[in-house]
Order: sequence, then C-alpha cells, then structure tokens
Amino acid sequence: MIHEFEPGEDYRDLDLSEMSLAHREFDGCSFSGCSFANADLTGSRLNDASFDACDFSGSRIRGANLFAASFDQCKLLGVDFRDQVILTAASFKQCSFNYALFRGVSLSKMTFDRCSFIEADLSVSNLERATFVNCDLTGVDITETRFFQTDLRGSNLTGWNLKTHNLAGIILGSDQFEYLATELGIQVVDIA
Repeated sequence: MIHEFEPGEDYRDLDLSEMSLAHREFDGCSFSGCSFANADLTGSRLNDASFDACDFSGSRIRGANLFAASFDQCKLLGVDFRDQVILTAASFKQCSFNYALFRGVSLSKMTFDRCSFIEADLSVSNLERATFVNCDLTGVDITETRFFQTDLRGSNLTGWNLKTHNLAGIILGSDQFEYLATELGIQVVDIA
C-alpha cells in the first residue's frame, strides 16, 4: 500500500478502490489505468495531476482541490461535485459523468470535450461560457441552470424540455437546429 504519492511520479494500474485517501496530496502525479472507485478523497489535493483511463465512480471528493488537473477517458459515475470541490482550470476529455451531481456548482468557463453526462444533475448550475462540445447530455436536469455563451455544439440534448427552460445564450451547431425546431413544435419547410 502506498501511503504517500511523490509529485511528478507515474503510477499505473493501482487498485485504490474503497480506500481512505482523505487529505492526501497527489499534486503533479500521473495516474494511468488506476481505480479510485468508491474511495474517500475528501479534502485531497489533485492539483496539476493527470489521470488517464482511471475510475473514480462513486468516490467521495468533498472539499477536494482539482486545480489544473486533467482527466482523459475517466469514469466519474455518480460522483457528487456539490460540496466545496475546486474545479478551476481542470480539463476533461472523453470522461463519463453519468448520474453525477453538479447541482448549484459553477462550471463557468470549463471545457468538457466528448464527455457523457447521461442523467446528470446540472440544475441551478452556472454554465456561463462553459463548453460541452460533442457531449452526450441525454436526460440532464437543467432546471434553473444559467446559460450565457454556453457552447453545446454537437452535443446530444435528447430529453431536455426545451419549452420550459431558458436557453437564451446557448451556442448550437447547424446540425442541431432540426432537433431544436422539432422539440419546440416548429415545422421547417423549404421554399420550392
């Protein structure tokens, strides 16, 4: 069992699932293929750490600092980001946030590239200037979510009740207009 993680070190294929890793420092470490599933990362510092194909499903991250951490192809299924988690400058590519809780969290200016958020809770969140390019946002709860210059180009918006939410300020790609029109009950007919 590793008790301390050395900054700048690479760690591969570690099984840290269900372990208590509260208040640990992972600053500058690189993890590949590691499992943190159901681990307790309360108050841990993951600043400038990188995670590739790691599993954080069900982990507890209350008060964790993820400043400038990068996540690529990671699973964060059902993770609760609501309680004092610092996400500033973190980056996420091809990650799965299905069923994750972001209620009331500011994701302003954050970038999510090809991530999945199926049935995640983004209600009451601040998504101003956030980017969700080519993400799967199927069934996401967007109740009272704030949008302004929120880039949703190429993202799947299936299950969004577009009639009841204020989506002013979202950015969509031209390929999404047909879906948007259909959901709003608008019939688009070309002039012959």
